[in-house]
Amino acid sequence: MPFRRRVTTGTERPIMEKLARIAAAVLCVAFAARTASGLTPQSPEVRAAVERGLKFLETGAGSERIGALGEDALIGLAFLKAHHADHPLVAKSAERIAHAVPGSHQPGDFPIGRWDIYSTGLSLIFLCSYDPIRYRNEITAIIDYLKFRQKSHGGWGYPLNDPEHGKTGDTSQTQYAVLGLWEAIQAGIPVDPAPLDRVCMWLIRTQDPGGGYAYQGHPAPGNQLVRQPGVRVGMGVAGTASLYVCASFMRPSESEGDDGLPGAVQRVPDRAQQRGIRFSVSPALVRAGLNRGNMYIEQNFKIDSGMYRYYYLYTVERYFSFRELVDGRGNWPDWYTAGAEYLLEHQEKDGSWIDRCGKVPDTAFAIMFLVRSTQQAIQKARDFGPGVLVGGRGLPKTTGSVRLEDGRVVALPVRISPDELTSVFDDPDKAESLRKLEALGNMSGEEVKKLLVSDIGEKLKELAGDPSPEARMAAVRALGKAGNLQYVPVLIYALTDPDPAIVLEADRALRRLSRQLTPGLPPGFDETQRANAIAKWKEWYRSIRPDAEFEH
Repeated sequence: MPFRRRVTTGTERPIMEKLARIAAAVLCVAFAARTASGLTPQSPEVRAAVERGLKFLETGAGSERIGALGEDALIGLAFLKAHHADHPLVAKSAERIAHAVPGSHQPGDFPIGRWDIYSTGLSLIFLCSYDPIRYRNEITAIIDYLKFRQKSHGGWGYPLNDPEHGKTGDTSQTQYAVLGLWEAIQAGIPVDPAPLDRVCMWLIRTQDPGGGYAYQGHPAPGNQLVRQPGVRVGMGVAGTASLYVCASFMRPSESEGDDGLPGAVQRVPDRAQQRGIRFSVSPALVRAGLNRGNMYIEQNFKIDSGMYRYYYLYTVERYFSFRELVDGRGNWPDWYTAGAEYLLEHQEKDGSWIDRCGKVPDTAFAIMFLVRSTQQAIQKARDFGPGVLVGGRGLPKTTGSVRLEDGRVVALPVRISPDELTSVFDDPDKAESLRKLEALGNMSGEEVKKLLVSDIGEKLKELAGDPSPEARMAAVRALGKAGNLQYVPVLIYALTDPDPAIVLEADRALRRLSRQLTPGLPPGFDETQRANAIAKWKEWYRSIRPDAEFEH
């Protein structure tokens, strides 16, 4: 299949729509027997299974320990994602990994035998999730090592001197390198985007024409995709999930400009060009790859992959989490319930899970599926990240207002005086007004506080009820950044908004204001969850302002 976007003809469109319906039916059948209970990470039986798994890791892991760094990272992640960050094994795992980083921090000094790509990616993910400030130097060294190990075609894999797979990229290993770099960026660590650019193209060129991926990827030599040997569903999910991670920086779902480049990263700013950094992958290619991958997964998906089952389920959770981030929540069958029921059914008496990876890794993988590890990382980045624009959320409409800062795509803050900001509300150019208001959400809280003086805050409160969803979103973001408790009633009112994205933004703003780091409303929340959140925030506000009044 050519890399250029192919225009579907009127004759072909009904066929494609029929195929899509068939694919959806296949996926529904795969889940039909497992959706009755509607399990979530908070379900009592799920939480009990997680605790039994952690107990095994706590008491039974020692007998299997072989000093593998990836195993250390998995144990640390399992406890961390299950909300046991203070467990001694978390700190112990972090210290073991940190001590394994060569004192020189030079990529060539990392022993390849110990720092395989699996272990490297998992170690990066864990340290960035646990304490990116304390371990910043080690994280930076690991990132440099990953760059050093990336192959010329863009993938990661076995060492170059490996007789069988030295030349190819490994879809399985590459997914952990990609996720590790994503975690580093969300943690505010400077990351050169060039490796992500290269791996994105590798993922496109090693995709099978049918949308799947093989264990070892063979890049297409030209503009036609080539058949990949040994395509299987586990690698299809892994490859497509990695492509979604790349897409989360690019906003490929947006319509293209005349030059075929994305609205968000259509043109790299001058400062980045001076550094020689450039995103070269067209979002049209990424979107085509995602569509092929999604179709393949919908046609071939199963909960029991038949091999590396628990490693696979962790990949499934990552795929759906990033797909939701990039494409929005779809009308998908309840994959989580199906996977959770499978795990509950197959948990061993000692609390472990066991397949080809071994008891410790498989138990950690199972736990990370059950607690929605990737969804937690995405939510954390949205709520408390260092301003990274995850999934393109908040990117300006024109690329003249973006730049690469320390390797991250960020919006250029529009710094205007209070008088200039006041004039925005009367500006007939609504698009320009919204651009400036949106910029408030990308500025620091201190900057916003200085701007929201006199009646500007009142005007923003009025804007929170504007007919335009874009205007309401801009107002909610700005009020949330202000750090002023007087805006809490407006933010609670925004929880009733018909636009789910605005509701989630208001909930995030309230958690920032209240310093509550507990999980908030989930994407795809229902009306009961919304009502409970409104009641909870009203109760909290009345606990500090007993005379508070609400409009609803």
